[in-house]
Amino acid sequence: MTKPGESTRPETGFESAAVETAERFLSLAGPHRQKLYNYIQKTLGFSTDADDVFQETLLRGVRYFASYRDQSSFSTWLFAIAHNEIRKHFKRAGRPIPQDAVDRLMSPDNNIDRTLVREVYRLAESLKPKPREVFFLFYDAGFTVAEIARVTGLREGNIKFILNRVRDFLRKSLGGTHA
Repeated sequence: MTKPGESTRPETGFESAAVETAERFLSLAGPHRQKLYNYIQKTLGFSTDADDVFQETLLRGVRYFASYRDQSSFSTWLFAIAHNEIRKHFKRAGRPIPQDAVDRLMSPDNNIDRTLVREVYRLAESLKPKPREVFFLFYDAGFTVAEIARVTGLREGNIKFILNRVRDFLRKSLGGTHA
């Protein structure tokens, strides 16, 4: 006799392997989910589409988990998938980015210059997609230049160049007093 919710047909080896693959992927992805979600949210400027891009990233991760090699960092591999999904989103969308993101980012008890942080995030959101993505991967997600290169497919020298340009932009935009 079957219990409610159980299938009466026997599980095939293929289905069993697919479930094991999904479970293994989700166990590896679990510790990175919040960081990944925040990265997608910030890169998309807190667009309502971020949830869809996040979900599609996880689905693609499960689908292509067999291509993951243990020699590389799982988080780098996962963020590369997110990077590709974000690129697809920007190609499809082309919508402006909302400017009220910082208030949703920060908890009210943070002891930092909220005005400065708000301004830095506002300026970062005004960047073109690639520099904005590099900025948030480096300063928010905490990735190294080498990891960002693996995620984005850019060379490390290009990442450093982009980061320097962003820093110069922020320094000039903030009047050079906060650099």
